[in-house]
Amino acid sequence: MPLHELACGITSALFVSPVMTVIDSAIIKSQIKKIDFKKALLDTTNDYAHKKIHFTRPFYLMFLVYSSTYSTANLVDFYCKKNKIDYKIPTLLATSAINISTIAYKDKEYSRLFNTQKMTFPKTCYGLFALRDMMTISSCFILKKDFTHILHNYMPINTADFIASLTLPVITQSISTPLHILAIDIYQRPGLHFNARIHHIKTMYTSVCIGRIIRVIPAFCIGGFLNDMLRNRF
Repeated sequence: MPLHELACGITSALFVSPVMTVIDSAIIKSQIKKIDFKKALLDTTNDYAHKKIHFTRPFYLMFLVYSSTYSTANLVDFYCKKNKIDYKIPTLLATSAINISTIAYKDKEYSRLFNTQKMTFPKTCYGLFALRDMMTISSCFILKKDFTHILHNYMPINTADFIASLTLPVITQSISTPLHILAIDIYQRPGLHFNARIHHIKTMYTSVCIGRIIRVIPAFCIGGFLNDMLRNRF
């Protein structure tokens, strides 16, 4: 097993996980508590700073998500190149499977962190999270490479990679945010009429989308660029 691919994934995850723990907690709290993301971010930071909420478990959950996601993408890409196989479908399937399972578990635990009701997490929510995360994985590990190669015709490779890493994941969040809002709403308010859910999505969209864009910048924009830089050095 190429240990350098694991090392790059783990290092990138260690770099992004602390800030991601706070941001993700704030996103979930803003939706469940029906408060603005900025206020939720300040409240969450204060809660962690004063140990009203323990930081260790949320951090470990976050590190699990990104260390496994980056490492899987790196390993699949390595073996595909080594065996002269097209990386796109294997990367999408393997990385999505790991990312979806770990991030769905993480989102469920984060939701329970701010919800006093101990309810079963519906399978529909897992499906919505899966679709949401497959969109993100595609933009970060597949479309990004194609976009980087196009940009490389006009600029240095590192600049092209940075621009692709920054733009594609952000654009994807504007499309996938309704899926995220709907999944959490189904978990929190089961049995609600569909029209009420549509209204809730419209009401929460701007705040949650901004939060998810803030979230994806360290998670996949900066983290993805760091992961690529480390791999290129090896």
